[in-house]
This record gives sequence, C-alpha cells and structure tokens, in this order.
Amino acid sequence: MRKAAILVTAVFGVGLSHAAFAADLPAKVYTKAPPPPVTYGWTGSYVGGYIGGAFNDGNVTTTAPGDVATYSPGSSFIGGLTSGYNYQFAPNWLIGYESETGYLQYKAHGNFAGSGGAVYTHSDSWYSSWAGRFGYVSGPSLFYAKGGVTLSRFDSTATPAGITYDHQRYEIGYAVGGGWEYMLNNMWSVKAEYLYLGFGDKLSAGPTNTDLAGVHTVKVGMNYKWDPLSLLFH
Repeated sequence: MRKAAILVTAVFGVGLSHAAFAADLPAKVYTKAPPPPVTYGWTGSYVGGYIGGAFNDGNVTTTAPGDVATYSPGSSFIGGLTSGYNYQFAPNWLIGYESETGYLQYKAHGNFAGSGGAVYTHSDSWYSSWAGRFGYVSGPSLFYAKGGVTLSRFDSTATPAGITYDHQRYEIGYAVGGGWEYMLNNMWSVKAEYLYLGFGDKLSAGPTNTDLAGVHTVKVGMNYKWDPLSLLFH
C-alpha cells in the first residue's frame, strides 16, 4: 500500500511539472495559409470585338491624261469582330495569329483641275486583315506587335472631260501595328490597339490611275479565351 501511494505521488508530481512547463510556453497562433500566387495563361483560342476610329495618312490622287485630282477621304468609324490563337512560352513570351473583319468607310470625292470632271473613290465599307502577333507578358499585361495582310474592295469612278471610267477591285495591302492587352481573369481580356493599313497598288480605270492613301486605325476591344477541345469533352 505504501509503495502504491509513493507511485501515485510521483506520477502526480511529474504531471504538475509538465503543466507548469507548458504554461510558460508562448501560445501557438494558427493562421490561414497564404493564397496561391495568381498565374496568367495566354495560351489558347479567343474571339472578341472592337470599336474605334480611322483616318487617312494623306490625300488620294487620281491622274488622267493632262489632268490630276487630289482629294482627302477624311475619317471613319471602325468596328468588327476578331479571332485568333496565342501560345505563351519561355515563360514571358507569346506568339500567335489574329484575324479581324469589320466596318471601315473609305469615301473620297474630288474634281480634276483642268477638265472640271469629278472623281469618286470608295470602299464597300468592310475590310479584313490577317496578322501574326509577337509579344511580351508581364503579369496580367501583354505588350505586342503584329503584322500581316489586309483586304478590301475599292471602286474608283472618274469622269475627266465628260467621259466616265469605272474600276472595281479587291485590293490587297499590308497591316502593321501593336497594342496592349490586359487579362481581367483567365477568360476575359481588354485591349487597346493601333493598326496601319497600307494599299500600295494603283486603281486603273481606262487612262486614269488612282493612288490610295493608307489608313490609321485606333481601337479598343474585349476578347474571350476558350478551348475548342472543351466542346468535345463537356
């Protein structure tokens, strides 16, 4: 009985010592784990839309035998749809392609200096372009340059000396520019872009030749990223 009492007393003493030691330790503070870092992935297909303005970089000139007319197309509203594909690598670089089709009004009217005849040059109020993109990714921002080709249908009607000449043609030019795109989340992004459309060939109608002025475009838009393969598996 005496041995049992001694054993109980010893165990009780050890327990008290451990309790006292634990009371001296600082209290543990439990905090939430930090959220995972936000990652921005640009790889994938996308579709979107844009609006903006366009203005010409110079005058249109139409020449006829012994006569010339110089006139300005002015400015225009621009808007349309876009689609493309991005591939992000290395990991802050991006390559891809982009197409856009939209409304672009190109209308200009002038008079010949000598004969008093008139000339009218216009497009069918639409254009398309196809361009490659190369850019640098910095967090949610993408800074990019783009370049490719553009297509629009032009009509030039000239009446020097009372004789009418009309020519319609699908004109292929070049498109070059750049912009900034910002990812709102992994699906939606907004952008601001400058694109120059240049048309180098002449429009010829009978003895008349028309040099087209290039077009500066400035626009803002929104894109939606999507995965075409997801349509097959969901």
